[in-house]
Amino acid sequence: MKSLLAPLLALALAGCSSQTSSTGVDGLSTTADRQPLRKAIVAPSLVYRAIEVEKTLDAREGVTLETGDDWFKVVPGSIPVIISAPHATRPLRNGKRRFSDGGGTAALALALAELTGAHVIYTTGEGPSDPNYYDDNAFKRELAGLVDSVQPRYVLDIHGSHAYRPYDVDLGTMHGESLLGQDHLQRALVASLRREGILNISSNYFAAAKNRTIAKFAAGLGVPAVQVEVNSTYLSPSQGQLEAQRFSQLVQAMARFINGDRQRPQG
Repeated sequence: MKSLLAPLLALALAGCSSQTSSTGVDGLSTTADRQPLRKAIVAPSLVYRAIEVEKTLDAREGVTLETGDDWFKVVPGSIPVIISAPHATRPLRNGKRRFSDGGGTAALALALAELTGAHVIYTTGEGPSDPNYYDDNAFKRELAGLVDSVQPRYVLDIHGSHAYRPYDVDLGTMHGESLLGQDHLQRALVASLRREGILNISSNYFAAAKNRTIAKFAAGLGVPAVQVEVNSTYLSPSQGQLEAQRFSQLVQAMARFINGDRQRPQG
C-alpha cells in the first residue's frame, strides 16, 4: 500500500503546482496571487458621482446641439496618461446616429482620473462625427494636441460592450501592434483586473484594427494604446447594487494598474 501512496501523492502535488502556476493561451501567467491583502481605495461617494455622470450623459440621447456647442470635454490631469471615452454619447457614422456605449464609459474615465490624475477626453453630446471611426474631427484634433502636450505613456480608450457578450473585458491592441512593443502594459492591466476578481478577459475580439480608431490614431502618434471593451454590466452603476459594485470593482482594478505602472522604472 505504501508503495502506491507515494506515487499518488507525488502526482497530486504536481497537479496542484500546475494549476497555480499555469500559463494561459494569451501567454500571461495565471499564477495564484500571493500578494498581501490591500485596503480598498474606492468609496461609495465616488460611485454616487459616477451615477450622476452616467445619468446626465444618457439623458442627452436625442438632444440636438446648437451650432457651436461643445460636444466633447477635456479634463486636464497631472500624470502622463490619457483616457478617452469617444462613445459616451451617440456618434454620427455614415450619416446616421449610432448607439452610444453609455454614459458609464465617461463615468469610468472620470472616476479613474479622480483616483489617478490621468487626463480625460470624452463626448458630452451628440456631435457631428464619430471619433472612433473618422480622423477628421475636432475630437481627434484635440486628442492630438493633448498627446503633444502631455507626452503620455499610453492611451486607454474605453468602450462598452453588450451585456450578452461572454467576457467581462476585451482588450483590443490591433493584435499587439498598438502596444508598440510595450507588451508589459497589457500584462500589467490583465494582472490588475484578475487580482480584483475580473477574470473573464478576452483578447482582440474588437481589435481596434479596422477603421480609424482611437487606438490606431494614438499608436500612429507613437503612443501605446489599448481599446478597453467593457461588458455593460460593469458600466451601469445606476442600474442596481450589483452593477454599482461591479463598477466599483472595475474602477479599483484599473486605478491600481495606472498607479502601479507609474512606479515602474522608465526604460
